[in-house]
Amino acid sequence: MVAMTKLTESYETAHRENLPGGTSTSVTNKTRNIGILVAMNLIWAGTYPATSLALRGMTPEFLTMVRLGVGALAFLPFLRLTRGKLWDVKLGLLALGLGIVGFSIPVYLQSLGLFLSTPALAAISIALEPLVTMVIAAMWLQEVFGRGRKWALVMAVVGAWAVAGFPTLGHAGYAYGDLLLLVAIGCFAVYNVFSARLSQVVGSSTATAATLLGGFIGSVPIWLATGARTPHTWIHGELWALLYLSILATALAYFLWMFSVRRVPVSLVALFLYLQPVLGVLLSVIITHTQLSFSFFVGALLILGALFVGQERFGRIGEQPLEKG
Repeated sequence: MVAMTKLTESYETAHRENLPGGTSTSVTNKTRNIGILVAMNLIWAGTYPATSLALRGMTPEFLTMVRLGVGALAFLPFLRLTRGKLWDVKLGLLALGLGIVGFSIPVYLQSLGLFLSTPALAAISIALEPLVTMVIAAMWLQEVFGRGRKWALVMAVVGAWAVAGFPTLGHAGYAYGDLLLLVAIGCFAVYNVFSARLSQVVGSSTATAATLLGGFIGSVPIWLATGARTPHTWIHGELWALLYLSILATALAYFLWMFSVRRVPVSLVALFLYLQPVLGVLLSVIITHTQLSFSFFVGALLILGALFVGQERFGRIGEQPLEKG
C-alpha cells in the first residue's frame, strides 16, 4: 500500500511538471518573462541618447510623427482581429484614445522636454514613470501593494536618483523642459495601466498596432500646427537614430510591453522599468567610454535590491493575472 501511494505521488508529481501550469512550465514562463522585461528596458534605455542625436537634424514634432508612423506601418498587418471579431466604435475609440494619450502627446513632450532639459533629468523621469504607473494600477486595477513592494518602490526611486548623479528638478534653468517630461510621464503611466485592458480584448500585437496607428493619427495635427517643418539634410547618425526610435524603441518595445502586461502584474512590470537608468549608463560607458561614478554603483545595487524585494508574489510572474478582467 505504501509502495502504491509513493508510486501514485511520483506519477502525480511528474504529471504536474508536464501540465501547462506545472512546475517546469512555470519556471520556463518565469525565465521567459524576465528575459522579455530586461530586453524591453534595454531597448528603452537607448531612447534618450538616440533622441538627443535625432533632434540635431529634425524638430521634435517631425521626429514624433515619423517615429509613430514607421512603428504603425510595421504593425499594420496585425491590425486585423482574429476569430471572426470585428472592430466596433467602442474598441476603435479606446485604441485611438490610448494612442493619443500614450504615444502622440507623451512622445512629443518627451522629445521636446529632452531637447530643453538634461540627460540626468531625463533619467529621473524614468524613475518617476514606474511610480506613477504603480499608483494608478493600485487605484484603478485594485492591485495590492504589499510591504515588500512599497519598500522596493522607495529603494528603486532613490537608486535611480543616485544613478543619475542626484540631479534636482529645475536646475540651471531647465524648469520648462523638466515640466514637459513630468507631463509625459503621467501620459505614459496612464497608457501603461490601461493598455493591458485593450491587450486582453484584442491581443498584444493587435493592440500595439491599433494604438500606434492612433498615436500617428494624433501626431499629424501637432506637426501641422507647429509649421510642418522637415529636415533639409539627412546625416547618417540622425537617420540611424530615427530608425532605432521607430522600429526598436516604438514598435518592438511596445509589443513586448503588451506581451508582458498580459502575464505579469502591471505594478511588477513597472518595477522593472527602473533597470533603464542602469542600462542607460552602461550603454553610455560602451558607446562614449563614460567613467562610472560611485553613486552609480550605489544606485545600481539599490535598484537590483528593489527588484528582489519587490517580487513578493514572484511565483505568479508566469501567470496571466489580467485574464480575469
